[in-house]
Amino acid sequence: MRSLLFSLISCLILLASCELVLRDRLFHNVSYSNSESIDRQLQQRDARDDWNILFVGDSETRWGVNPQEIDNKLNAAGIKSRSFNHAFDGFGASWWSRLLPNLLDEPALKNVQLIIVGIQLIDSYRVVSESGEDCGALQRPVLTSPFAIDLRVNSLCVNQTWDAKLGKTLFSDLWVVRYASSVRSLLMPQYMKGAGQLRFNSRKDGESINGFEPHRSIGEDKDMYDSEFARWKAQYQADRDFVPLQKVVWSELTSPSGFFDQLNDTVRSSGKKLALFAVPTNPVVIDIFNRRDDYLRNSKLLREWADNRGVVFIDTGIQDVKNPESYFSDMRHLSGYGAAMFSRSLGNILIEKIDKIILN
Repeated sequence: MRSLLFSLISCLILLASCELVLRDRLFHNVSYSNSESIDRQLQQRDARDDWNILFVGDSETRWGVNPQEIDNKLNAAGIKSRSFNHAFDGFGASWWSRLLPNLLDEPALKNVQLIIVGIQLIDSYRVVSESGEDCGALQRPVLTSPFAIDLRVNSLCVNQTWDAKLGKTLFSDLWVVRYASSVRSLLMPQYMKGAGQLRFNSRKDGESINGFEPHRSIGEDKDMYDSEFARWKAQYQADRDFVPLQKVVWSELTSPSGFFDQLNDTVRSSGKKLALFAVPTNPVVIDIFNRRDDYLRNSKLLREWADNRGVVFIDTGIQDVKNPESYFSDMRHLSGYGAAMFSRSLGNILIEKIDKIILN
């Protein structure tokens, strides 16, 4: 009996010691989000708790909205603004209708009043299901990470058996159980670890600013841009991909109880206001996909939807700029310079719309 009791106590001491070490060191050695970019973003977000404007969307939002430029414009106009860019590479509006409810429970975001979502006017949307079928190469590492577990959205990529769910529920306070995959990664020799962590921003240019990361322009890496563009275009099939959207798609998205109504309801149920903006995309993409007509038609539909719901929608138009090699970073995204220019325009329009988005 004493031997059994001694073994039990020894096991508990060992478990407690492991827990203490993990809580102190795990995320110093293992990525919390499986993305270097998002790890930096979360550190900046949690450094303060007075954010009152939150930008979300995909990489074109992440690379294209500089919150500092937004704040400079609004604060100069006497509007208290502390904005944060919480967009993730690969996570369009379809994902944010599922991510936002739990994300807004984060202590650092308790003072957010306005959610501004970046919208691709040349794509379609739908609410992401929990079947995992929407979870691709850019989403899976993030949505199987400790960050996703804590955010309670890991079910969007992982369908667990009932016994696994029960075990994780019963022992969810134990890091050795809750973050088992990260613990395994920590213990594995380096040569046995897979490439599970996303590494974006290889052309990053300068320090992160409130979640935003600036990138070098096309002009600074012209040869690299040309080769990347050729590879990007080669992944598509002309007869399948370079065709207009069916007109009915956006009519349904903006219809009563359609996707945008659901997104608006999600934001309003959290006690926040919703605003939308058309993401700044390199026109070369719009033209390759033959989507200029789609863009204009969908912008009109979304504006009508927004006006009928009292939601601010900002469309600065297709970015047909005179200096594309300075303004863009690649075939889709803005450079740091382009992001500054676009964000100043966005800030000016927000000032004009302030009667609809009063901030305390």
